[in-house]
Amino acid sequence: MPRRALKPGEPGDPSEPEWNEDRQVFETHCRIGEPKPFKPSLVRASGQTKRQAKDALKDRCTKWKPRATWPGSYDEKCTVAEAVRAWLESYEKHPRKRPQNGRSYRNEIERSTSARAKKDKFVIVGSTLGCMKAVDVKPYHIRLHLEQLNWSTTKQEVHKALLRMTFQMLVEDGLLDFNPVATVKIHGRAGVRWRAGPAGAVNPYFPGEPQPLTPDEMRRYWELEAARYADPAYRTPKRYRDYTKLAYALAARPSEAVAVRWEDVDFTSGTVTIAGTIVDCSLRVWQVRKVLDDYELADHEIVVRGDWHELDDQVVVTVAFRQPFTKTRGSMRTIKVDAVCLAMLRERKIAAAPGEALVFPSQVGKILRTNKMSTVWHSIVKDTELSWSTLKTLRSTRATRVAEVHGIAAARLILGHDENSAITMQAYVYLERPVVDFADAR
Repeated sequence: MPRRALKPGEPGDPSEPEWNEDRQVFETHCRIGEPKPFKPSLVRASGQTKRQAKDALKDRCTKWKPRATWPGSYDEKCTVAEAVRAWLESYEKHPRKRPQNGRSYRNEIERSTSARAKKDKFVIVGSTLGCMKAVDVKPYHIRLHLEQLNWSTTKQEVHKALLRMTFQMLVEDGLLDFNPVATVKIHGRAGVRWRAGPAGAVNPYFPGEPQPLTPDEMRRYWELEAARYADPAYRTPKRYRDYTKLAYALAARPSEAVAVRWEDVDFTSGTVTIAGTIVDCSLRVWQVRKVLDDYELADHEIVVRGDWHELDDQVVVTVAFRQPFTKTRGSMRTIKVDAVCLAMLRERKIAAAPGEALVFPSQVGKILRTNKMSTVWHSIVKDTELSWSTLKTLRSTRATRVAEVHGIAAARLILGHDENSAITMQAYVYLERPVVDFADAR
């Protein structure tokens, strides 16, 4: 029996609310008439109870607007790939988004053309979903796309976020009635990291727990670093040893320690101010121009290919620059360092070239990319009991040592976290679980 014709704004019969196990809500829907020649739209709603779902559906129908009155920019032939590209362009032009934020999204949308790019990397453009018309996409199409990334929950989250924001743009444009990504739940599993150190293995059920070095492991690392530096066959530059010493003293992010300038060091009071960070990313040419204008960067504060001025505005180039502020407001902090670290800074200041602004410049006097330091770290700990660690482990280790002596509040201060921030305990500071002893209670 054919459905009865619905007048514009007239809702059809609502469906009986059904329980969605993934979302843990009751879902219901109905059709609502549109002006000719448009077909009726599908209106969806949900709630914790059947009554809430029905009330939400009535509210959605009350606020209904004719699709014909919406200023749509996209037609029914628009593919998912075209929509995602359009969303990325709008995201990059958003005045409140930092230019480097689009890099991770761009890498999952378009296949990279660089020499080191993975040829078999799975991206949205060119995938089965990317070739589909956006109006034909259903939740199970999204689910099938994400299942191809089952080996990486992180990538699933990024792809889902991209698709959710893209389809929401199409909903607001009027092309779609609902966002097909909204009902999709990720069923991937996070990888388990095992630590083969003296402290034992990480709890496999909570692999995300902080993994700072123990005091013995920290001493072991300094020994490995000294041995590597002393070996003439693998002579590590002194710059690296000074860098790890400063990064540990400041509990700084790797990119913060390499961005320290001489004007940030106060030899009289023995303090170092963390006031910037090195950003290593890929930007479009017009974004490079905007970064130079907005941040007023000096020549030594940015590294980019020499002919970038001659390229088209939409060409993507690799760039590294010193951002004149840190990740968050609280991260801009002044920290007192110990005598050993201060003596190291005095030596570097004496040896610095005239007019040199950075404590750790590159060989040509410009900013130093953080990945160069990470490469040296990995080469030192490779094939040792510390091979699981990274350069950022220094930050977690320093914060844990501070917390053991002065408490969690002090660790948050040196990390630059907000007061009562949960991130401190979740990702950086590991404290041993106490023995709960109430045996005398009867």
